[in-house]
Amino acid sequence: MPIVNSGGVDIDYEILNADSSATPVFFISGLGGGRESWPLQAEPFSKERPVVLHDHRGTGKSAKPPGVYSVPNMAGDVVAIMDDAGIPKAHLVGSSTGGAIIQIMCIDHPEKVQSAAITSSWPKSDAFFIRQFTMRKKILLELGWDDYTRISALSLHSPKFFTDNFSRIEDKENLMIKNAPPAEIMAERIDAIIAHDQIDRLGQITAPTLVAVAQDDACTPPYYSDQLVSKIPGAELHVFEWGGHFVYLANTEEFNRVIHAFIEKHDG
Repeated sequence: MPIVNSGGVDIDYEILNADSSATPVFFISGLGGGRESWPLQAEPFSKERPVVLHDHRGTGKSAKPPGVYSVPNMAGDVVAIMDDAGIPKAHLVGSSTGGAIIQIMCIDHPEKVQSAAITSSWPKSDAFFIRQFTMRKKILLELGWDDYTRISALSLHSPKFFTDNFSRIEDKENLMIKNAPPAEIMAERIDAIIAHDQIDRLGQITAPTLVAVAQDDACTPPYYSDQLVSKIPGAELHVFEWGGHFVYLANTEEFNRVIHAFIEKHDG
């Protein structure tokens, strides 16, 4: 796997179907930060174009130093990957924190964005968001990764999907706990997303933008997506009837169809 140094932090990434001449697509993960979030997208999308996946700073195989966490720094990591891989422009698909990263990419690095799909995300941390993640950080630091992971799951999955897929979700939770970064590093990542506020700059976005969310997303409720659409010129909105915060895992067929159609529409 290639590694690029981004502002002093080594970022581990990979490119599927790297020899394709089509415009690449980045799938950018949420707070967990690991590239393994996208198994149901990486394989089918890589049949048509390069798919770029990476571990955020502080997660997975990327470096985990203290004191280097902000959403702009995470956007800088995407830029560093593009420059290292010789990718002048790409389609960007991001969930939650990945969507926050894409907001900054569109504003500060518009020349690198072919299209932007911002899913299950938010434009500015408000009282609901801050309370949610302040308490998640408290649980992480005081009770540890096991309790943090299992309580967080209740706001990340729709209740029926959680129940119907409990064994598979629990297996994934156990793997995440086993491979988790130091709690103090994840706490810094939580502080970074709490600090996210691009609402007054969203009007600068010129890239074709899709905002998507599930109606039953309890982590980043649909009103955040309404805010994004109201501020981003020309943005399209797609609301999935179900799927929770992890709609790309729960309602995969519709998610992939919507994202694929948007990318094809804006493939240049």
